[in-house]
Amino acid sequence: MKLARLTRLFALPLALALTTLAAHADTVETFDWSLSAPSASLGGFPELGSGTLIATQSSGDEWTIDSIAGTLGGSTITGLINFFGSDNLLFPASTFLDTNGVAFETANDTEANVFSAFAPGSTDITPGNNYDEFLGGTGSGFGVGTFSLTPATAPTPEPSTLILLGTGLIGAAGAARRRVRTFVVHTSQNN
Repeated sequence: MKLARLTRLFALPLALALTTLAAHADTVETFDWSLSAPSASLGGFPELGSGTLIATQSSGDEWTIDSIAGTLGGSTITGLINFFGSDNLLFPASTFLDTNGVAFETANDTEANVFSAFAPGSTDITPGNNYDEFLGGTGSGFGVGTFSLTPATAPTPEPSTLILLGTGLIGAAGAARRRVRTFVVHTSQNN
């Protein structure tokens, strides 16, 4: 009897502690991206591309890009680099990229930096070619175009939400059990 009471006494604080720990877990998301633009002869991106990137949420709408895959101009992207002032940050709820952009290298040694013409949180953005691409290494050129970004996977509930839901269901089941037991005891005493 004492062990059961002791278990009940520590169950709620343990559940709350686990919820707090789970809430501090990093959020990692995979995104699909693509570059589209008018013809390079009209000032568009010198190279078009697409692929996926993986980013970890830093704070609020700021995410750090951990890796990138795909192709640029038909050449496979080999990884992230620091090029042309890039900071490799992502802003999914805003401008997607900041004015420093994301930089990567391809298998044919082209270095690319794609960046936004607007700072994150800008509200006066007109639709259109709001991104710039600067190429270096074996490639060269500068142009404007569109950078598209979409989550690659459906959002999943974070662990803390599931733990909180589970704790609530356990509490509701316990309360229902107590009411049934009290009702049974009172009914048998009255008969």
